[in-house]
Amino acid sequence: MLATEILTQDHRMAISLIEELEGVENDEPGHETTFTQLDEALRQHMRAEEEIYYPALAQHDEFSDIIDENVPEHEMVKENFAQMRELSVTNATFQSILAETKAALQEHMDNEEANVFPESIEVLGSLRLEELGDQIEQLKGDAGISRSARF
Repeated sequence: MLATEILTQDHRMAISLIEELEGVENDEPGHETTFTQLDEALRQHMRAEEEIYYPALAQHDEFSDIIDENVPEHEMVKENFAQMRELSVTNATFQSILAETKAALQEHMDNEEANVFPESIEVLGSLRLEELGDQIEQLKGDAGISRSARF
């Protein structure tokens, strides 16, 4: 599977899991499980982009600033999740951070899917993106992530 397809699937699942957590008012154990799944999956997604996808893109002039532009956005998400890990999903602060994170992720994802992914297909080609996709799957497998948490 192309790296761009895997990353797009990751995006869809992340938004879906966030939507499951939005407005939660009870402390059912399933909500914490959903948050844990989202947290781990986003960490692996960002790691895949930072260690595999972005470095491959950065080798081409068209994408020379991809890491400088996108990694700071990842850092904000990581910081937000560190704060949310300390809170109950029903906490108003958790919900506020979740909403902020969702908005930032949506903007990041929209940019990647509308601009970065199509251009990377043109520049790198399908064969290279297949290779990167294999590396991403390997990374997720090595991390011991169950298929359901892999997006």
